Amino acid sequence: MARPTRIRYTIYLLALLVDMTSYMDRVCISVAAPALEQEFALSKSQMGWVFSIFSLAYFLGQTPWGMLADRLGARNIVAGAIVWWSAFTALTGAAWSYVSLLFIRFWFGAVEAALSPSIASAFSRWAPVGERSTAFGAFLSGGRIGGAVAPPIAAALLLGYGWRTMFMAFAGLGLLWAVAWRWWYRNTPREHPRINAEELAIIEAGLAAEGPVSEDRPGPWRLLKGSPQLVLLLGVSFGYTVMWQFYITWFPTYLIEERGFSLEQAGFVSGLPFLFGVAANWVGGLLTDALCRRMAPSRARRLVGFAGLLTAGALMLAGILAPWAMAGALLMALAAFAGDMMLGPFWASTISAGGNAGGTAGGLANAASNLGGFVSPVVIGWALDQWGDWNAVLLLTVAANFAAAALWWPANRPKAKAA
Repeated sequence: MARPTRIRYTIYLLALLVDMTSYMDRVCISVAAPALEQEFALSKSQMGWVFSIFSLAYFLGQTPWGMLADRLGARNIVAGAIVWWSAFTALTGAAWSYVSLLFIRFWFGAVEAALSPSIASAFSRWAPVGERSTAFGAFLSGGRIGGAVAPPIAAALLLGYGWRTMFMAFAGLGLLWAVAWRWWYRNTPREHPRINAEELAIIEAGLAAEGPVSEDRPGPWRLLKGSPQLVLLLGVSFGYTVMWQFYITWFPTYLIEERGFSLEQAGFVSGLPFLFGVAANWVGGLLTDALCRRMAPSRARRLVGFAGLLTAGALMLAGILAPWAMAGALLMALAAFAGDMMLGPFWASTISAGGNAGGTAGGLANAASNLGGFVSPVVIGWALDQWGDWNAVLLLTVAANFAAAALWWPANRPKAKAA
């Protein structure tokens, strides 16, 4: 018998690289925020809207893109989305006013919204149940790699060439991965010209372990009505992102204004949550899949995710209250590590809950996430203008994270037939 090919692993790797690029393009604006505030005379509330308009569009696009990926496949959708979000990243560097920033960032979010639900749809066809948490951990670690490397690179480009050139530079990388994805990925394993029968058998046996899956692809409302588990997972997604969005948007500004860091220091330190998140996504995914070999998958996901969320809230709280600037920043970064251990299990649970509509389920989950991502920067910006107290504002994000932990436990209640 021939050795199985490893096509699915190259697809996981390519998804990682695409997500890395998406986060580089998304996160670089956080480093440019002080320069944008000065250039366009923006208040904290207005800057919060610049951050949040992306998440609003991302929220609105999730479910439609997920449904489209379930029906048409992820091959062309992902490649096209990369091209368009790269174009809007470049256009951010050409912004001439507050309103133009809002317009450009809205459409940037609308097209980047295609990525996660399309990958969820792809993995529902390519990733066997026993390695789904690891597959999603690998994919999501790409975003964290992008988030880790973007701030120091963005800070160097901004200091050397200005914020407009910075955005232009970040736009170029995506085009490479658009071509690579379109060339290598196929919408189903059987369509791939390089896969052999042995790997195909592994994938199909792994998918069959999920249990019988209907060919019916329910729409979002019917899917939610039939899956209380998915409804709870949406709450988890919202609550965790309220806290996580702080890292993507306001963290560099917090370090500079509240903790006294220089721009260079803030650029380095604000990358740490993403760097720690790289390791966390791999650790959380591998640990969950290892536990799946010893217990029901739903129970394994429940334990890893719940421990991660509880620890994340505790570390974030400690970071807020720490009297030493660097200690506080490091504790906040470690909170990101703990919380991100939940993400691989989260996505495995989500596509299991979605059945044959994995892309639609993923779109709903990411929509809930980006509703939290929309609310968080706006509320933080408004509260800072009103109260001027970073600590009071950040305590709200900790409360949202603990609420996510409370929902995670019942969302992964073991069933008679484990997912």
